Amino acid sequence: MKITLFTAIAALFLGGVAATQAAEIDINGMALGMSADQVIAKFQEVRPDAQYEFVKWKLPEGTEWVANGRTLSNDLANPDDMEHERMQFAFTGLGSGNKLFAARRELKFRPSQRPTTKSVFAAAIQKFGEPSVMGKSSTGGIWAAWKFGAEGPTAEKLESPLGCVGISDFPVGLDEFTAKKAKQSASMCGIYIDLDVRGDETGLATELNMKMMDQLHLEQDFDADNIDARKRIDAAKAKNVGNAAPAPKL
Repeated sequence: MKITLFTAIAALFLGGVAATQAAEIDINGMALGMSADQVIAKFQEVRPDAQYEFVKWKLPEGTEWVANGRTLSNDLANPDDMEHERMQFAFTGLGSGNKLFAARRELKFRPSQRPTTKSVFAAAIQKFGEPSVMGKSSTGGIWAAWKFGAEGPTAEKLESPLGCVGISDFPVGLDEFTAKKAKQSASMCGIYIDLDVRGDETGLATELNMKMMDQLHLEQDFDADNIDARKRIDAAKAKNVGNAAPAPKL
């Protein structure tokens, strides 16, 4: 496993306990609310031979935490019948438990083991319940979205998809920008799942794309992380005042 460090001068902050339904929402076993350590362990269990990188952010006083991760899995032993998978993860900071708040998955099915688009969609309904909105493409694909609010475990009905989880702007961790964006869209997006099953006219699926993000709790999580970071920095500052070297001769 490769872990790189990125020094974040601005503290990342999150707080509060996620709603019960958030802890039950997962992609391939990696659930919202899981700690970074739990996600890494689960991914190693599911894809032991995959490549992956988890990036750590760092406070000025030295404390580190996992902010995001990327994975890649290719069956290179079968180039003519290859399965391909990519995943991305984004985590909150230490004050809120360094937990998973967003994930996306891109899975290209092995040509010899393609399921039907209908069976993939049926599995999604069994997992998440009836979607908030759904539709079909002209090429045989099926798309759907689930929006869960604070009221309960049943997805709210929508007239159209909301685009609450982007790809190019997928979060790299819980920073001030992500927290402000979530504050503006928390009520609109809630806990949001996006599914796109691509296929052909024969009814067989070629690719599965999934995204999920919990925007209900990011503002309070960010506040909790900020409070925790400030305590750590203040403690280090107080310690440094007593242990610092004398000023140089001027």
